[in-house]
Amino acid sequence: MESRQLMKDEGYGILRKLEDNSLLELVKDKVRGDCVRMHDLIRDMALDITRTNPRFLVEAGKLLTELPEKVKCAEDVEKISLMHNYINEIPSSMASSTCTILTTLLLAHNKLSTIPESVFEHMPKLKILDLSFNGKLWSLPNSISKLVKLTTLLLESRTIKKVPSLSGLGSLKKLNLRDTKIKEVPEGLGMFKNLKCLFLCGSDRYDILEIDEIPDGVLSNFSKLQELIVNNSKIKLKGDVVGRLMKLEVFHGWFTTPNEMRIFLKCQLNRLSDYFINVGSNLNVTYGVTTMLPKYKKIMVFEETSIVGENTLFPSVQVLCIDTCQGIRSLNDFSGIKDATDLRRCSIWNCDGMECVISSWINTPIVQTLEYLGLYNLHKLDGLCEANVMAMSSPPSRAFSSLQEVFVWECKKIKQLFSSWKLVDYLQSLVSIYVDYCEEMEEIIGSDPEEGEGGDIIKKLNLPKLKNLHLKALPALKSICSKRAVMVCDFLESITITDCKGLRRIPLSLPMVDNTQLSPPPSLKKIYMYRQEEEWWESLEWDHHNAKDVLRPMVQFFP
Repeated sequence: MESRQLMKDEGYGILRKLEDNSLLELVKDKVRGDCVRMHDLIRDMALDITRTNPRFLVEAGKLLTELPEKVKCAEDVEKISLMHNYINEIPSSMASSTCTILTTLLLAHNKLSTIPESVFEHMPKLKILDLSFNGKLWSLPNSISKLVKLTTLLLESRTIKKVPSLSGLGSLKKLNLRDTKIKEVPEGLGMFKNLKCLFLCGSDRYDILEIDEIPDGVLSNFSKLQELIVNNSKIKLKGDVVGRLMKLEVFHGWFTTPNEMRIFLKCQLNRLSDYFINVGSNLNVTYGVTTMLPKYKKIMVFEETSIVGENTLFPSVQVLCIDTCQGIRSLNDFSGIKDATDLRRCSIWNCDGMECVISSWINTPIVQTLEYLGLYNLHKLDGLCEANVMAMSSPPSRAFSSLQEVFVWECKKIKQLFSSWKLVDYLQSLVSIYVDYCEEMEEIIGSDPEEGEGGDIIKKLNLPKLKNLHLKALPALKSICSKRAVMVCDFLESITITDCKGLRRIPLSLPMVDNTQLSPPPSLKKIYMYRQEEEWWESLEWDHHNAKDVLRPMVQFFP
């Protein structure tokens, strides 16, 4: 049996050949990224070819409200597509039609409310059936079990509450029950020896199914299963059962205890190419991780559980979210972090014992790969790096070299975001800094003690890619950096400073035009603040007497 990844690669190869020969064209989609579409002329030509032999009937997106007459007598049709219409019923006359060679029937995105009981009795060769997104369809006819050749059944819909026995579908390879309102798995599910893909989940982690369990013995029968999507906290998956699915390549699921996760990890350590694994039971915090799925394929979320002790982390993890997990004071205490060589995003919420992100440079490869760091409601957090770590040794040569975004929110104890100039020298990829509601934050960038006080030399803190600087509700903030330093940010686009009344200086290095006239950074568009803070703006100290006047046109007040 070919692997899912190999089949996917072959499919992409075919698409590339079609694109290279101008039969498909590349388009950009804001949500899905790169897509391809067929030009209308090519599509019309393809449909014209398939009007004879083999005969395809395609009436997709034609605003139809009822089944076309030519579909009702489709004895010689092999494939039918009526997607994206407004068809509300399948007439009983079609139930008596004999579709002896029909292999594909696509009825997704219509208004179907019922399907005649005997409609599937005369489709002996049907292989693909798509009834997804029919907003009024709540049940399926019993005759669906007579589709013995069916390999793909797609039923994604928020209205389907009843699915009859599927015991007759012995050829089924893909079953999609995403978003349905069924309360138990369909009868006969465990008999699908050929099943490769099973979707038994909600559309996101908060829209979960009403199914409480998958009966013992069902999953263990799926020896050919390659893709299992069961991101439902109600379903208590067992690590040893899922771990024995030796063909599994894609897994989205929920383990209620770290022990079940560890058992699963031992079995599937090097097999999975795509996973979204939740460990714990809480559903209250939003990470936005579902929006990351097109970009990141290896995600782990730990919520209200213990993450100390034996390894619970996949070495290949790209996105790590930790919420309300006690027992760790830094990521170095997280078992398995030393092997996480491709971690790109890390979000940490509500971990009361968290004192710093990094407590040792040793065995911490994430400092070289991390692109996003989010720190939320960590009441004991002192800083990104433990103080003695920075004092005793220099960071590795590529420490934080990939870091692009830093978000810090409601971390009450932290006084400095970056503890020294030394650390800033590594942040050459940093694009955004967001610091909000940190009561004791005094300085964004600390100075190096060995630099001494006074002197005429001004340290230039180069952040060549920084675009966004956002500081909000920092009552103790005294400075962004030392008076002996300025920030060189040639690509800075936006500055937001609100409720930071103690801040007296914005240490921005401004370029000179012809070495005589001060100029704002060429990319700077807006400096945001509240209207009532205009007096604060006027009182700010500047390194150049003309700086305030140069930047004044960029100031924009919030209502």
